[in-house]
Amino acid sequence: MIKIGEKEMGLLHEMQNITDYKEREHDICQYILQHPEEVASLSSRKLGELTFTSAATVTRFCQKLGCKGYPDFKLRFLSELKYHDTPEKEEEISISEKESVVTMLRKVEETYKRAIQETKDMLSLEQMMRIRKLVRQAEYIDFYVYDANVALAMYARNLLFHSGKVANVYSETNIQELNALVSREKHLAIIISRTGENARLVEVAKTLKRSKTKTIIITCGKERTLGKMGDERLYTMARAAVDDFGTVLFSTGVKYLLDVIFGMEFSYQYKENILLNQTYEERSRDRLWTLINQV
Repeated sequence: MIKIGEKEMGLLHEMQNITDYKEREHDICQYILQHPEEVASLSSRKLGELTFTSAATVTRFCQKLGCKGYPDFKLRFLSELKYHDTPEKEEEISISEKESVVTMLRKVEETYKRAIQETKDMLSLEQMMRIRKLVRQAEYIDFYVYDANVALAMYARNLLFHSGKVANVYSETNIQELNALVSREKHLAIIISRTGENARLVEVAKTLKRSKTKTIIITCGKERTLGKMGDERLYTMARAAVDDFGTVLFSTGVKYLLDVIFGMEFSYQYKENILLNQTYEERSRDRLWTLINQV
């Protein structure tokens, strides 16, 4: 046991509660607490590489905890793991003031992982098979979006072009309503809304239903207005606050869904799509050389 003042505490407890770490020491500490199962196989040099520090810094960190060095630290740390619960990761990942680069790299990575995993957990094989059929049968795919979701829709539009699909992005209110009015059964509409409460998109969804256009809704909750509309509903996670990675969570989950939709469609006519893209690349090169020769 390690003594601090008059209080006796374990190595794990001390690592979680000491506040006078230097930035690099803090990075080492956080990595160990977040990846305790790796400690047994890590050398001080490798741990230094993973935390963008060095073996010497790792040794100083261990000595600060009262250990003779990294081997002594590893022995005591692994011994404590047998008798203590593994330190849990934070329930919520959020941005704090003046965080290190290493900490931010890990937080964003963990945010991506959580967004994708939670989105995947809300999917069913049966639903994705139905969506695959809707995309396959559609001659035109129309995205209805606003603000930051425009970039996601344009990303998906470009992907779908490579699978032989004609896709459009509508982000202006009057154009959205007009297109929804003339939309027909050969069209597939995809509405993306983080809040699920955008009044204009709710009206678009109603118009699309009257136009007998199949609609996929992508939003962050079943309880939202849009989350109850459409023919198929895909849900992903989101939080309201920017410092809780709210926008990152939603956009990552949506991008994951769009990538899956593209992958399913590209795979269905794989040979044709490979040929399509080869032809596109060849023509692009030909046009490029034509422009160069004109200079």
